Parts: sequence; C-alpha cells; structure tokens
Amino acid sequence: MSGRIDFIDLAKGIAIILIVMGHCGIQSDEIVPGLSVVALPLFFCVSGLFIRVPNNYGQFIINKINKLIVPFMFFYVISYVPFYLLKWFYPDLLITQARGILDIVDNRQFFNGPIWFLLCLFWCNLIFAAISINVKSEIVRIIIIAVLGTIGYQLGQYDVFVPLFLDVAMTSLPFFCFGYYLKKTSLLYPNKYDKYNIFIFTLFYGLAVAVSCLSDFRLAFHYNGFSGALPGYFVAVTSVLAILFLCKIVGRLPIVSYAGRYSIVILCVHHMIYRPVNVVLKSVVGGEFCGFYWCLFMITLGLSLALIPLCIRYIPWFVAQKDLIKEVK
Repeated sequence: MSGRIDFIDLAKGIAIILIVMGHCGIQSDEIVPGLSVVALPLFFCVSGLFIRVPNNYGQFIINKINKLIVPFMFFYVISYVPFYLLKWFYPDLLITQARGILDIVDNRQFFNGPIWFLLCLFWCNLIFAAISINVKSEIVRIIIIAVLGTIGYQLGQYDVFVPLFLDVAMTSLPFFCFGYYLKKTSLLYPNKYDKYNIFIFTLFYGLAVAVSCLSDFRLAFHYNGFSGALPGYFVAVTSVLAILFLCKIVGRLPIVSYAGRYSIVILCVHHMIYRPVNVVLKSVVGGEFCGFYWCLFMITLGLSLALIPLCIRYIPWFVAQKDLIKEVK
C-alpha cells in the first residue's frame, strides 16, 4: 500500500492529542465518555495494521531500529541534559521519579517519560514478525500471542519488573495483532459497507461507554498495571473501532491530521515542553486558576506542532523521516 490514508492520520492525531491532554492534567473521559483507554491501544492497533511480514528479518530489524530505536535513543539522551542541569543547579525544581541516564535498565520512569512507547513498539514489531515468519498457522499464531499477552499481564499482576518494557510489549501484543488482522477486512479501503459507518461507529461507541459505566478496570500501559482485563480490553478494542470508523466518516481535519502524521515528533517533544511551561504558568497565573490545565495543554500542543517542521528539516533521522542506518546489502 502506497501513499497515506487520511482517516488513519486523523485517528492518530486524536490519539496523540489525547495523550498530551492526559499528561497536562485533563481527563479525556470527563469530556467524552469512553476515551480513557483508547489512545495507546489505537497506536498499537494502527502499527499492526501496517506491518508487513518480512522476508528478510535482519533488514526488518534495521528498519525498526531506524524508525523507533534511533528516535528513542536521541530523545532519551538529550532529555537527560536538562535533568542533570536541574539536579545540579535547581534541585527544588526537579520533581520526577527518574534517577539518571541508567533509568533505561532499572526504572520504568524516564525523564522524557512518553518515549517508552517507542521502545515497547519496537519489541511488539520484532516479536510479531518473528512469530509470523516461523508459524504459518493463523490459529497457532493467535494462540501464541494470547499466551504471551497473558504472561505479560501476569507479570504486571505480580509486580515483576522486566527491563526495557518487554513485559508491556507482551501485554500489548494482542492489540498489535488485532490491528494486523483488521487489515484483512475492507476497513482501509472505500467499500460498499461505508454507508453504514455511522451506525457501526454508534454501535462500538455505545458498547465502549456502556461497559465503561458498568465495569471497574485499569489499563496503565506504562507501568504494566492492569486490572479488570476482560472489560478493559473490550472497552479498548471497541473504542479503537469507534474512533477508526468515526475518522473514516470525517476523513481529514487539517491540524489534527497533521498532528497524526507526525505524531512521533509530538510524542518525543511534548513532555520536555510541558515541564517548563508548567513551572512558568504556575508562577504567572497560579495552579488554582480555573483554566490552568487547558492553558497548559494548548501551549504544549501548540509548541509541539511548531517544532514539527523544524525537526523534519534539521533532524529527520531522529524523527523517523530518514534512515540513519543504511540498508545492509
């Protein structure tokens, strides 16, 4: 498949905006019910939608290193420059669970926290591709992924720390797999069933809201902290489907779709923007200001969007626009 699919960019834009909102203290579920757990499952699902089972696994790994690990390492390392500067000169301003540059091996919390997702998505791609190459039976593949998902979930239940977010990758693998098999439907293409999209959206959104209201669950991907797995996964999947069908109806919204197309930039930079803006805004208007969190969100998102063209032009290798590691012949 060549070219971009507008409604997928729109869906990714909604997801990354929801993530920024959450980090800025705005609970999306209080605005639109049923959106509390949709953002990360949607990203995993969309990644599964576009994975191609490789013929050359080594080249596949290099490709994913370029697209995920290179941006991760770049933004991971540069984020610890302000961390150590604050630690040495303004320790009172340093409010974080991050401990230092070695957080990657012994801590779930990085100073630029959201980039954990890139590392987790890297493992999802590698694990799923390895299974797909070596297991030809669709049923056996699904069983293996379900088993790995269960193992990841149980690791979280027993609070077992696994470095490099491998446990979260296993827990998230069913969403990635769901996206892969969703690709086998007619969703991505114009089709005769598109006239029913509004009804399909309403059905899935209604199911997500109903189960959300009737269940108690928690899907904390960052910490592999899951409870109420069945209703939680159900709400996540139905919410993802609702967003996808809604976006297929709408097609494109310029700013939101732009954010979705370059969601990796916003993911990598918004936390480094949000932190200082939060401090400055509190000193200017005070944390008790009624619109504080919305101001924080709008400024953070606006500055993140403004950085997209600069990142694309000056550091394209570190925002997955160009390959740093060349293809191995």
